[in-house]
This record gives sequence, C-alpha cells and structure tokens, in this order.
Amino acid sequence: MKISYRFVALLATVALALGATSAFAHDGGGHHGKGHGHRHGGEILRSGLVGSTPAAKGGAVLFGVALGGAPWTIGRSEARVRADRVRVRGRGLLLVNTGNPALDGTTGPVRMVAAAVFCNGNETPAFTSAAVPLEADGDFRVDQAVTPALPSPCLAPAVLVRIAQANGPPVANGAYIAANGGNAPAAAAAPKQDDND
Repeated sequence: MKISYRFVALLATVALALGATSAFAHDGGGHHGKGHGHRHGGEILRSGLVGSTPAAKGGAVLFGVALGGAPWTIGRSEARVRADRVRVRGRGLLLVNTGNPALDGTTGPVRMVAAAVFCNGNETPAFTSAAVPLEADGDFRVDQAVTPALPSPCLAPAVLVRIAQANGPPVANGAYIAANGGNAPAAAAAPKQDDND
C-alpha cells in the first residue's frame, strides 16, 4: 500500500494543530490548578481571619483603622488576595463576651461589611470592596475584581473586614471587626526546675 507524501504531511499538520489547540485551551483558562495563577495576578495573600478585640482588652489599631467597640469572633474563614481579585469569606462573624447576653452570638447593629486591602504599610487602603451583607448568622462573602490592580509589589499585605453599615446610613471608613491572621498557640508550661541544679 502506497501512501502519498501529501497525505502524510496533511496528517502531521492536523496533529500539530490539535496539539497546539489543546495546549492553548488548557493554558488560557487559568483555572486548571495552582500552577496557572500567575497568569491572572498571582496570589498575594491567603489567610484565615481573626475577630477583633477592643483596645481596652488588648486589641490593636491597624493601619490607622479603629477597632469595633466590642469583641468579635469568627468561625471558618478565608481571605484570598490576588493583584486583580479579592475573595474574603467568613462564617459566624459574631459578637462575643460583650457583657450583654442579648448581644452575644449576634451581629448586633452591623448589617453590611466591606473588605479593605492594605499594602506596603500604607494607612490608605489599596482597595476597598463594595459593601456586602453580614447575615444574621454572621456569614458574609466578598468576591470582587480589583480595578486598577493592586500595587506591585504589595509588601506585607493585610485584609481588614470593616463595618460598612450598622443601624443607619452606610459608613465610608468604619471600624474593623476582623483581620487576616491567626491565634497564637497557648504558651507552653515552663519546665519544672530540679532542686539539685
């Protein structure tokens, strides 16, 4: 059986074209695993959130932003920041140990929150999301494109969840009630000293 040169060349061309098409389809989406995140801004920060504690109880003002006036706790949470997108999700962002049992385990007067991203130690946020509802059970979700993109580099990035509306009109620069980070482990007990030393 004789196969013409043209037929072989045609098959080779089709095979190359199909290979290139599948490679572009895989690369272009940017959603096929962690290795492609750099094509769409790269992940700058990925962290859980911690509820804020009033300054009187050891809480800290961060980036010049005041803390909420009562302690907050949060359950499952995640802050993910890329140069072009911010996703912040939380479950159970609720007041705790307020001294008022009627408020504990609720969101109090807070109805809306926003996520503010800070870069390079600046006290002016590099990005603040639109306000999103803080549900009665303390759940919220921010998922927003960042336009223009965050500064490059964005050193020491941080996310603060700020009050955007309580029982009243929207608040432009509200106090923060959660921030990225984690709780330090409890201090280990000091080893007992041997009297024979």
